[in-house]
Amino acid sequence: MTRAAVSFSFSDGQLTVRDEAGGGEMTLTVDGDATPTPATDAWFDVPVDDAVSVPSSSIEIHGGASAQIRCPDGEHYGAIDDGEFTIPGEAYVDIDAALKLLVYVDGEITGRLVGGGENPESLLVTVGEQSQVVVGARSYHEAPVATLSVTDDPEDLMTAASYLGSAIKEWSAERSWPTLRGHPPAIEHGEELHVPDDLSKPEPDVTVAVPRNTADVLRVTPLAHYFGADVVPGDRAELRLGSQHVEPLGTGADLERSVDDLLGHALVLDSLVRIGGYYSMPRYEYDELGPELPFYPPELYDEPIHRQLLEYLEVPFDTVAPYVPDWPAVGTLRPTATDAEAVPYLLNTLARVHVTDDGIPRTPADAEKPVDLSTSPDVPQHVAALPPAARTRANAHERRPAEGAAVLFVGFDQPEGDHFAAVDWERFDLDEPPTADYRSAVTRDELRALLREPYAHVHYAADVTQSGFVCADGVLGFDELPDGTVGSVTFRWGRPSTEGITGLHDAVSVACLTDESLSFEAAQELAVYLVLGCSVASSARLAGVDGVRYLGIPTLAVARRPVGHPPLVSRIERVGDEEYHVSARLDSHEHDPVGRVAALRAQKAPSTYQLAGTRQLFDEPVSREELSTYLTHDSIFRFDWCSEAEQTPSVPDDLLPE
Repeated sequence: MTRAAVSFSFSDGQLTVRDEAGGGEMTLTVDGDATPTPATDAWFDVPVDDAVSVPSSSIEIHGGASAQIRCPDGEHYGAIDDGEFTIPGEAYVDIDAALKLLVYVDGEITGRLVGGGENPESLLVTVGEQSQVVVGARSYHEAPVATLSVTDDPEDLMTAASYLGSAIKEWSAERSWPTLRGHPPAIEHGEELHVPDDLSKPEPDVTVAVPRNTADVLRVTPLAHYFGADVVPGDRAELRLGSQHVEPLGTGADLERSVDDLLGHALVLDSLVRIGGYYSMPRYEYDELGPELPFYPPELYDEPIHRQLLEYLEVPFDTVAPYVPDWPAVGTLRPTATDAEAVPYLLNTLARVHVTDDGIPRTPADAEKPVDLSTSPDVPQHVAALPPAARTRANAHERRPAEGAAVLFVGFDQPEGDHFAAVDWERFDLDEPPTADYRSAVTRDELRALLREPYAHVHYAADVTQSGFVCADGVLGFDELPDGTVGSVTFRWGRPSTEGITGLHDAVSVACLTDESLSFEAAQELAVYLVLGCSVASSARLAGVDGVRYLGIPTLAVARRPVGHPPLVSRIERVGDEEYHVSARLDSHEHDPVGRVAALRAQKAPSTYQLAGTRQLFDEPVSREELSTYLTHDSIFRFDWCSEAEQTPSVPDDLLPE
């Protein structure tokens, strides 16, 4: 039986909305006499998984401070800021937090942010008498809803690629929002071509032609997915837009660059065109790019995809390139139908797809590049091995609530000065602090029992060999691990091969494999970033962990804060005796950020939104006093006058130079 994507429960005036697939939840305080009843999704102008009607004169949405107000007629009132607001008629309160939440009200509403100054804790909405109030929710988690079978024949793979866009929920520029893209259907290598009857091809009048070889078909799958393109045999790789335009795409690595550039180019321009749709929020990219464009973006909103792309290609790539966000991941595959099975999992987060003979990235991986994923079991440093077990595990992965999350350190005694416990968790909006358990040594049975516990993260400082975890009474083999729900594990591995350790996925979603043993301080710092909701790869980078490989998808986070996203990472640069430049990396959701937007909520911060994966700079330098205030914000800070070893999650009282 399929589990519902979202659920609603009600007790003592509290309506709890839970993302059953992805693990997030939000709480709404309503009138005590209210009794929610099931409601249809017809109340909403965007897809929701489920909805309830709530007869209430007021609703307080906890963790709902990042909200937009929209009207059914398309008018967008913008983001809720300081002060009280009033909307005279029908409206949607639209919230991106631990899950997608929409509140529809069919009468006048007033509202205000509650608590926290520049870091408000909730949104209070009051509605008029006899108003209809409907709460709808959509899960962020996606899984394939169908499976395509292909043989080794490249034309079978072309057919399957043509159906990859079937899960996209709206064929307009709105598909640049990640929550409207959906998970592409799965692909499996079989004995015959099979396309489920309930799948239908998109029809945007876009075609991609490629030669009959598996490598090139794999390389163009991102275009097949995002453009809804029909993939057909051709003498060369090219993009065909209706009968009006043919765009050559090149071969090999040049084809990959063409696909990467086209996807980034279209994503940025789609995100400007969609200003004419559900959300007309002010955008930095619009202000900068608008004067350079030969078209008015909102006017393209109702045009078909191929017409939009024709206009986009009139804009030089170099004009748009500075505004293309950093891509979170690149998957490198081998040119086989078996490796095609990884494609839908990569495209679910709009990852790039490259192909080499051995599945190893062409350019050396490093911590500053997008995360490299590989179908090869033997991977160099900073690359993640992505075996079938990792993909299966990712579909079942659930982030732990950061409040009260538990981490485990094996091989360390309980420290006298526990840096993990000393973190100012309240600054990061965690009222219930995460906890750490310490075990100096464990037996095999003890380790089995511990791996059944719902730890967000486990650091194993004792020895790990190719046979398994070295325990006090022997070795616990990788094929002897229990079924568990541990988010991530870290241990010293020091070798490229991951082939013998895929049994880890019975118990753990992602393994962080280091070349050298981590110091106690580095292991604790890594765990702090993980429970704050940073991805495994970002946590390793922030903690200064070098010489690392991964097993599984390291863009996954293992914990989830009530606000639904990890803290932004702010960079502080001293430019004078009493002046500082402040900028923040806008990664609001590291596993699937492409197309999202974010903004800073702080004095002197820009009033515009930017695409996630970019860096937003304060409008002007801040003073020492203003910086001291900003350092109390929910952010991870990096200071240009501190060494890497001095960069920690906490902000020392004596940090600012005299």
